Amino acid sequence: MSDVETDSDGNVVGMGLTLRPTSHKFRIGGPQLYTWCALDTLMYPPLLGEAATVESPCRATGEPVRVEIGPEGIRTVEPEDAVVSIVVPEDCCATVRGSFCNEVHFFASRDAASGWLGDHPGALIVSVQEAFELGRLLNSATSAGDGQNISSD
Repeated sequence: MSDVETDSDGNVVGMGLTLRPTSHKFRIGGPQLYTWCALDTLMYPPLLGEAATVESPCRATGEPVRVEIGPEGIRTVEPEDAVVSIVVPEDCCATVRGSFCNEVHFFASRDAASGWLGDHPGALIVSVQEAFELGRLLNSATSAGDGQNISSD
């Protein structure tokens, strides 16, 4: 599995943020977009300098988890006790999507995540706010800490 999605003509249609449907719906005011994982939904608003609404099913129950995110942080989370799974890939050379994104999900609560966590030793369950902060740190690391976003403004 590649870390870049292309269409039949070779055009890039996804790389974390995608036009192809996934379980992580991501809207920033235009057409419906999607992300590869729960953490992506929390990382893009600060990078883009735009507010976003997210809807993703709880991995365990299917219950919708809804998050409103601004560039400055989390605005609302429903249900309030929703959490995010975080994994540390065993294979550092594997694709990001295959080794990381496919295991980073929203859960309606820590209780809902407990069964999944039991099947994924070494994984963590963190609050949506903690996952946002992790995303902010990753954004800073990948942009060399220059504080710049990628919006066109």
